[in-house]
Parts: sequence; structure tokens; C-alpha cells
Amino acid sequence: MTINTRSLLIASLAITSGLAVAGEHGDAFSTCGTEANAQPRQLIGAGIMPADALEYRLTDEQIQALSQPQKDLLLKFEQMVYEGDAAPHVCLHPDTNPKVAEAFEQFLSDLWFADTNPNAFILSARWTNTATDGSGISLGDPVTLTYSFIPDGTNIIGEGPSNLRSFMNSQIGAGTWEALFQTALDAWADVSGLTYTHEPNDDGLSIGGFSSAPGLLGTRGDVRIGGNFIDGNSGILAYNFFPNNGDMVLDTGDVGFYGNGSNSYIRLRNVVTHEAGHGIGLSHIESNSDRFLMEPFIDISFTGPQIDDIRGAQRGYGDFDENNDSFGSATDFNAIVAGGGAPFVGGDIKSLTLRSMDDNSDIDYYAIQTGEPVTLTFMLSPTGGSYQNTAQGGGGGGSFINASAVANLNFSIADSTSAILLTVDATGDGQDESGIIDLPVPGQYFIIIDGDNTNATQTYSMLTFFATLDVPTCAADMNGDGVLDFFDISAFLTAFSNQDPAADFSDDGAFDFFDISAFLTAFGAGCP
Repeated sequence: MTINTRSLLIASLAITSGLAVAGEHGDAFSTCGTEANAQPRQLIGAGIMPADALEYRLTDEQIQALSQPQKDLLLKFEQMVYEGDAAPHVCLHPDTNPKVAEAFEQFLSDLWFADTNPNAFILSARWTNTATDGSGISLGDPVTLTYSFIPDGTNIIGEGPSNLRSFMNSQIGAGTWEALFQTALDAWADVSGLTYTHEPNDDGLSIGGFSSAPGLLGTRGDVRIGGNFIDGNSGILAYNFFPNNGDMVLDTGDVGFYGNGSNSYIRLRNVVTHEAGHGIGLSHIESNSDRFLMEPFIDISFTGPQIDDIRGAQRGYGDFDENNDSFGSATDFNAIVAGGGAPFVGGDIKSLTLRSMDDNSDIDYYAIQTGEPVTLTFMLSPTGGSYQNTAQGGGGGGSFINASAVANLNFSIADSTSAILLTVDATGDGQDESGIIDLPVPGQYFIIIDGDNTNATQTYSMLTFFATLDVPTCAADMNGDGVLDFFDISAFLTAFSNQDPAADFSDDGAFDFFDISAFLTAFGAGCP
């Protein structure tokens, strides 16, 4: 477990502004400001923009610390809120003046109600309509998001013409940087029901706010990505809007930051993944016990979403195998964990992690194929661990959240006819469930994962161990149908007359009365 240590000065700033400060974490961190959540704050005179919004919300010292581009951006966000839109999240460079960070946090937080969430992550919004899926998308449904890079010259409202493409071409190289964005977005797709698909076309309509044009296949992405010189090196790195928009704007003035190629451009990738987290509806959180992608700074000591981030994405869009909620739609477990989907035989040990019950109606079905009689030992383990988490501005302290004990998991094993062979629900929240069952007939079976009525996200892992099952033979079952009847007698007599070794019940190489007697004895004893 990694602990975020802060000096007394930094701790006091975290309490007041929710922002990490330049120099505290060195080059490992970039700060991201604002605790924009689902509901705009209704202030006195709401709907009427203050004559001087900066003086209305900031101290003189804070205003003096801001550059003119930074002041312009804050005023743009103020205008958006008073016109009925919502302010996006803003990311700041690690070298940003602490007073600038404080000003952004105070200004933007003043536009929103603070949010709390007993499940840690804060899912402020989610996609309900996309170019690929259409409308009617519900909580926990998987979603396909298209994304496009707006052409250079496209207007970014309040910023001017985008120059993202030429900037990235010069910093990283044409044909290279595009794949970095896909990798950054796939970091969410790898752990949830989200899929990101590049839309090569973009018609160049203006972006910037919830009035932006929706995605349209063959025309523009659901998520549109652009860039402009906002305030140069340091200061603002990027900002991102919430669904159903998700547009992303990068500061192309941060040459040293985005042009740093160490660890495969991890600075660019983690900023894009972090911003995309806002684009799927996740707001900032803070933690004093662990490090998460959606904290209000970018951490390059890891790549991509961490457990709390993953739980938030799965709450909104399900897990990687989402929609496997029936026998007919069961996930092929063999295909996931066994190369080529080979049937399971004795000695196979297979596991799967980062799946979840994302709400109280979710049930997960996994189909398995066995290649011989086996004994299956199955273990279901709730995961997530324990960590501290608060909304941005909460300082990251408070009670620990036990993400491993959100819901009480149970499982069942069924045969190919959907008949339940075993059900195990022996323990409580946060505890493993395990069971052992013989599967004597090779073929298809099902593992069914269920939870209780808790309407929250419980991640889990599962472990399967297969041991060869020694099934007693039934010699008199000549036709192998598991039933001793006239057809077995007929099959024996045919084999006996043909001197087939199958009829040599005395195993002496001769076909005589002793074989007939041995067959009748076995027939009379029945099958085990």
C-alpha cells in the first residue's frame, strides 16, 4: 500500500483547495482542479452572471496570481454555468503556482454542490445516448464510444482554433501519437464494459460545452479531442466535459510535458485516461491511503485506472464481460482463460479477476467445457480492499471503505440443461465462498455468480481447479448409455458371436460359458 505523504503546508492546502501543489510530488504529479458534480449550486441571483465574477468568487491575491488566459478560462466556465451548462474538470501542471491552483479550486467548487458517496468513487453522470448504441442506455449497460480528433482550425469555444494535430505531429510524430490516445482510452475498455472506437471523420463543428453536436457515425465522434494554447508551460494541462458530451481539450502550450517520451509517453497517456474518466462521468476523489487515477493529480508511478477507478467505471458500464446475464448469453470461460478455448482436464487451474456485480440485479453466467470426467473445486472471492476516500476537498481522510465487503456473493453450478447441481452461500459480506463438485460426464456446464440486494459495485475474482475424476466402469453397459437393458444383452450376444474382445468377460482369450456367466453376473449387479 502506498501512502501519500504531505507536509503541514500541503495538508492545509489540500483541505482548503483539494489540490496537490507544485514541488510536493516532483515531476510524478500533475494537479487537476474542481469538484464538478451533478448539480449546479443555486446561489442568490443564480441565472444572472456577476458583473465581475472573479472578484465575486476570489480574493485579490488569487486574482493577481492568475494570468490573463487563466482568468479568461474561468470567466468562460462561469458563463457556461449561467447559461445552463456545466463546468468541466481542469488539470494543472505540477509546477503551477499554488495560488493559481487554489484559485481554480475555489472558483469552480463555488459553482457546484459538494458530493458524497459511501462507495468512494463519484459517478456524477453517465452516457445515455451514443452514436453506436442509440438512446435508452441504462446504468450498468456496456457502451461503445466513438472518438475523433477535430481538424486543426476547428473552433474551440472560448479558446480559438484547434492545433492539436500539428502540435502532436511536432512533439511525438505523425502516425505515432494517435495510437497513444487509443492506448490511453483502452485502459478503461480493458477493465469495464466500455469500448472506444476511433472515428476517422470529424466535420469540424465547434466544440466546447454541452451544446456541442452529438456523435454521428461517419461524421464525428461522441468524444471529440482538440487542443489550443491555453496558458503555456505549467498551469492548465487539459479540461474535459461530462456525458453526454465528453469532449477533451489539451493545452498545446505544455510542450515539455506532452513531449516527454519517458515510459512510452506516460504523462500524455495518464492525462488522457484521467480526462476520459471525467468523460465517462467520474469526478475527482482524494485518498490518504492509496493512489487512484481520479485523484486531483496525475500520478506516473502507475498506468491507468486503479481499483476505485475501476469500480466506478463498472458501476456505470458493467465489467469486461457485461450482458452475460443468462444461460444463452453466458461468457465462454474457456475462451478467456484457456488458449484456443481448450476443454478443461485434470490439472488445469484457471482464474479470472476484476469482474463485478455492478448493481442488485446483476447476475453473471460463465460457460465451461470439460474434456474428461473431473472434480471441480471453485472459489469465489470478493475483492477491492480497504482504503480511505473522500470527494475532492475532503482531504482524503475519514473512515476506511471496505470495498471487499460491499455485497454478499454466492454461486451455483449448473449442467448443460440449466439444471442446478450445486449452490453455495455459506458466508457473509467480504468472505470467500467455495465448493467442490464431481462432473462425471464431459461437456458443458455453467458457473453462475450472484450477489445480494445491495445496489452497489462488488468486484470479485474466481478460481477454478480441475482434478481428473476416476469414474468406475460398468462392464455390462455394452452400448455405453448408462442404462442396463435388453440392448446391452443384444450387444453382448453380437460381440460374443463375432468373438469381439469386448465379450471376453473372463479375459482369457476364449469365448465360452465363463464369459456368458461373467456378463450375467455384471448385468445383475447393475452399474455403480
